[in-house]
Amino acid sequence: MLNSLYTEAIRKKGLINEPLEEYAESKIDIESNWHEEEIIQSDSKFILAAGDGSYNKKKYLSFNFYAVAAQSLIYNPNDTESKLKTIESAELDIIPHQSFLEDRLRNMMSIFEIKTAIKTFKDFDIDYYMDDGSILGDLIRPIPVEKTISPEYKANIISQVKEKLETEIQSDELNLSSFNFKKEFKDLFEDDNIDEYALVTFLESLENLIALKYLLENKKKIIAISKTSSSNEIFHANIPDMAILDGMTKKQGFSEPYYRKVTYKTKHDFPIENEFFRNLWFTIFFARLDDNKNIIKIELPYYTDDLDEIREILKILKSNSTEGYPFLLKKAHKDVVISNQDMNSLSKIIGFLDKSGREMLN
Repeated sequence: MLNSLYTEAIRKKGLINEPLEEYAESKIDIESNWHEEEIIQSDSKFILAAGDGSYNKKKYLSFNFYAVAAQSLIYNPNDTESKLKTIESAELDIIPHQSFLEDRLRNMMSIFEIKTAIKTFKDFDIDYYMDDGSILGDLIRPIPVEKTISPEYKANIISQVKEKLETEIQSDELNLSSFNFKKEFKDLFEDDNIDEYALVTFLESLENLIALKYLLENKKKIIAISKTSSSNEIFHANIPDMAILDGMTKKQGFSEPYYRKVTYKTKHDFPIENEFFRNLWFTIFFARLDDNKNIIKIELPYYTDDLDEIREILKILKSNSTEGYPFLLKKAHKDVVISNQDMNSLSKIIGFLDKSGREMLN
């Protein structure tokens, strides 16, 4: 089979053009949307932090073994004893086979990331927190199982757990609180009114949203950074803005910012704190911190049309960057990633005897 694919690749060599070539002649107005200017490193000694998370799973015949982790790194250039400190959270357990498992694990990872970030703000007087990914993207991603729970049951669940989840989130415990409340609603899924996994996933989504609201109390200090993006809201082309900017610019600089309110991106209501989330504004732009390096997407969870403020943020990022990307974020990702090899090692330590179903292929 591979031989056939290699043969086909040779046959099509030079016949398939990259999509960017379609726009290269004059269809893209780069000049009006890109500020090509040198980004000077900030010489201020800010206390910076960065956070990232990871999850992975190993599938067995009768269950899934999963691991979730999150980490915040705190860099204080003024600390004479230890300039770099760490806050970590992690969990591993087994989880039954169920629909939308990837969505649930991603949501669990998000809870650990947010709670770790909240603790970072509590424990350290940081100036800026760099978050890996897109807060807006996480907010507008729907939770599929929500539709399986009626509005009446949702309201009942929220009224019983909202204050308890808020108390848990304000504590320093870095764990998954929502699972602890499953037993309070045992009668609902025992009577076949609600699927058990849908209930637990809904509880986790509530915890995620409540935690995010607490984190966004520090929104002026949060900078979300993405290495990839499929958005096309600047050039409205058939290929992403990031790809166009990466292919048609080479020097340092940043794009014109654009602004998105959550209500512009999603029509669904949030099960909790709906008014707060639907009124959030995001300022979004792209930047290249070093010549000939990759473009990054930057998202501020508030509205600002002050280009000088954006320039100051870029100077701060530049002061902590290597090869055009913030070093703290790069290190946080490298430290926290959970590989397949890690999952195999962890499962051996625990001593699982269940088969994965792939033994016959080895």
